Amino acid sequence: MITLQNISLQRGLKTLFDDVSFAIYDKQKIGLVGANGAGKTSLFMLLAQGLQADQGELEIAKGTRIVTVKQEVDDLDASVVRYVMQGNAELHQLTVAMEKALTDEAYEEHAQLHADFEALGGYQLESQAAQLLDGLGFEPKQLHESVKSLSGGWRIRLNLAQALLQQAEILLLDEPTNHLDLDAVMWLERYLQNYQGAIVLISHDRIFLDNVVERVLYIENKGIDSYTGNYSSFEKQYHEKRLLQQKAHVKQQQKIAHLESFVNRFKAKASKAKQAQSRVKMLEKMQRIEAVHDKQSFSFSFAENVKMPTGSLLTLENGVLGYGDKVILSDLNTMILPEMRIGLLGKNGAGKSTFVKGLVGDLQLSQGEAKKHPDLKIGYFAQHSLDALDFDASALTHMKRLDTKITDEQARKFLGRFNFSNEMALSAVGGFSGGEKARLALALIVYQKPNFLLLDEPTNHLDIEVREALAFALQSFDGALVLISHDRYLLESTVDEYWLVDQGQVSAFDGDLTDYYQYVSAKTTISQTKEKEGSMFVVSKENKKKERQRRTQLREKQKPLTDKIKKIEEIIAKLQQQKSKLDIQLQDEALYQDKQQLNIILQAHTEIQMELEKSELEWLSLHEELEKVQ
Repeated sequence: MITLQNISLQRGLKTLFDDVSFAIYDKQKIGLVGANGAGKTSLFMLLAQGLQADQGELEIAKGTRIVTVKQEVDDLDASVVRYVMQGNAELHQLTVAMEKALTDEAYEEHAQLHADFEALGGYQLESQAAQLLDGLGFEPKQLHESVKSLSGGWRIRLNLAQALLQQAEILLLDEPTNHLDLDAVMWLERYLQNYQGAIVLISHDRIFLDNVVERVLYIENKGIDSYTGNYSSFEKQYHEKRLLQQKAHVKQQQKIAHLESFVNRFKAKASKAKQAQSRVKMLEKMQRIEAVHDKQSFSFSFAENVKMPTGSLLTLENGVLGYGDKVILSDLNTMILPEMRIGLLGKNGAGKSTFVKGLVGDLQLSQGEAKKHPDLKIGYFAQHSLDALDFDASALTHMKRLDTKITDEQARKFLGRFNFSNEMALSAVGGFSGGEKARLALALIVYQKPNFLLLDEPTNHLDIEVREALAFALQSFDGALVLISHDRYLLESTVDEYWLVDQGQVSAFDGDLTDYYQYVSAKTTISQTKEKEGSMFVVSKENKKKERQRRTQLREKQKPLTDKIKKIEEIIAKLQQQKSKLDIQLQDEALYQDKQQLNIILQAHTEIQMELEKSELEWLSLHEELEKVQ
């Protein structure tokens, strides 16, 4: 669909691409990979025809629609669902024309436009838009609110939904998961796997890349190399290629040394002059193989042997968290021990960030009690940590504000560990990229030597290399960890247990991310049923009545099951809450001095565990029945 031949592109004084050639074919899913500043975004602009190549030819097959995600919303007064529907330009124009015809009382024209609208599937469009918004985490009540009521992150999701609705031949996605939670990332992954057009994807989420792409374009040294397979396959091929290149370089250098030795020995000897000259020509024509220069990988670590208290670092008893009169989380009975490494799961808006703010103390309990160990030292990275930096100050100034006794030399040495060296350590933070600001925020946390880390989406803006460095550093961290992240690689490599934030409760989640994926999929079964009901295919007028009857019958069959599922979910939530309270009691060393009380609590714990397993089996059985009804 798109062919690039001998493309060269320069931005300012920097040459990004030199004599690059590749093609994008129908329905291919491609990952675009390269170091920051290599030219990934510029290549997107070139493909979207927002940039002109300095040399070479770019050919796009006739009728190929190329769609990118807008950077800004362009209609603040539209409702959320109507804004997404504007992605289908033809139907949007018809909608505007129909409204105008009604205003002008041009009823015949309106009838014709209405017929065209119906024939093009206009009445299914709102259903499609609502399905996309649901997958990206929007609540039903938000669909008819105005766009201007949304925050920046939600507006980005809105533009993503609009781009997806267009079903383009080529979809260009630049870091689409950055402002999504884990549930939305999982949904988007499934959606893109089934997407009917071609996709070119920039992402620093290696698992997302692995599960979506089937080809990788790697930008390096002003060129683009193509690799078949997903990101993990690319990494393996790339390192094998570098090993072969280094071997070839060494072998060639040996040959060059041999030829140069012959020339030096015999160039002045008349009988060998012709042979020496032929070897000189051979050397001149030889295409030199470059040596492989290992890149200096970024790494950092937390302080070893930080002061770790014994017993609980932080305990919440009967805690309630909320904003004003609105309760977000209740019955919080949790204990954070020094060795705990917890990943928080739950959909956007469930209260994960609220819970973390409660642990930090940024949000006070409206009821209950928080007990903190006197030696507790918290390191907190929030989604607003980057905005909290002083954009007019340098990284060095931030360090000296944090520790007034630190010398310039000590501060610069520490910042150098985070790649803030020389002039960069003295430059204003406002000129930093998002990734550089995030790196600085992490550096300031590391310097304070915390024994309890609370990290709320720390990987936004970080590239793959820095994400892997963060994962490695957290693996060696001695203290307690609570982590919210949509990056499954980071979660899987750093946490030992998961807690689920759902329906105003925080409870232990018995399973890993695979189990959570199944849990989310099961919860969306009803939603998926609605998607099937809101079919994309146009239903003829004579079949509409039958279709409505079929939907009504389906809902009637499903209702007893969905009612039972709702009741069993309430029972499971209560049992999990009771189990959490008993877990806290069992962690109290004093209990083990009272054998009678210990046996009572152990017996209650066993009974609740059995009830919980029984209820979970019943929940799974009901979902299986629900699937059969569909």
